[in-house]
Amino acid sequence: MKTTQLTLFHPNDTPIDLQAYLACALTGLDRDQRSLVFQLSDVISLVCEKQGISLYEPTQHTDPLNHPDLDDEAVFRQNRERVHNSDLLIHLAHFPSTGSGQVLEFAYSALLPMIIISRSDDTISRMVTGIPTFKIHIRYQDPVELRELLDDCLEQIKPIVRERKLAFAEHSTRIVGQRIRSLREQQGLTREAVAAHVDVLTEAALTQIEEGSDQASNPSLMQLRQIAVILKTTVADLVEPDMGGRVVGFLNEWLDGRQAARYSGISQKDSRKIMRRMLLRVIDSLEKD
Repeated sequence: MKTTQLTLFHPNDTPIDLQAYLACALTGLDRDQRSLVFQLSDVISLVCEKQGISLYEPTQHTDPLNHPDLDDEAVFRQNRERVHNSDLLIHLAHFPSTGSGQVLEFAYSALLPMIIISRSDDTISRMVTGIPTFKIHIRYQDPVELRELLDDCLEQIKPIVRERKLAFAEHSTRIVGQRIRSLREQQGLTREAVAAHVDVLTEAALTQIEEGSDQASNPSLMQLRQIAVILKTTVADLVEPDMGGRVVGFLNEWLDGRQAARYSGISQKDSRKIMRRMLLRVIDSLEKD
């Protein structure tokens, strides 16, 4: 197993929920290959559970044989969102898989640490081993050895995974999506109209950006550039609005949650009235201090 120096990272004693995504081939496998993938998926799940890490297993959610009724786009959206909301990617590099390749690209764009798992005698594509991110490659002889090596590996890299989760915590908010939605509505544009002028964006993708957290939607630079042109602004303004924009974004997040819980039929106009009242109360409180 390739080792990596971890002395720059210090364990955090505060309990943090960690999540891992298991990438593996599922499509086009024969019976023996499927049996091996499911067996190893169970082994990895048990080791992750021991280490206090929740593992998302596509074998249990989007397997083409066990879940044939799932819409193709639903599978794409679900797996992409799961990857972006994860803290670690574990890749079973046993069989060629275009799906796993797509998941690896998701993980790379989300800056996820990776654990690559392969049998000792297997040759792995350099498109996998060459991904320029923090990764550890585990080579094993049998499932017992895999269990031991993975357990040791997870114990080593948990400090890095924790540090990353803490560093990315602010991206769990919806600053970019809220800013795009606000500018779009101010200019009287529908999502359909914006998507029609952006070559690399569909209406469904724009909906995901506006309604999902920044970490989950993770829009690309090309998407943001074209959206910024349509909305007559800059990428910097979308990604890092001024303090006023950030406050409004947080208040909109809060209002969305309140509306879902109590005021599902509230209009946009009434939402703005509530926000104004809240801001006036904050200002009044500051003046009294």
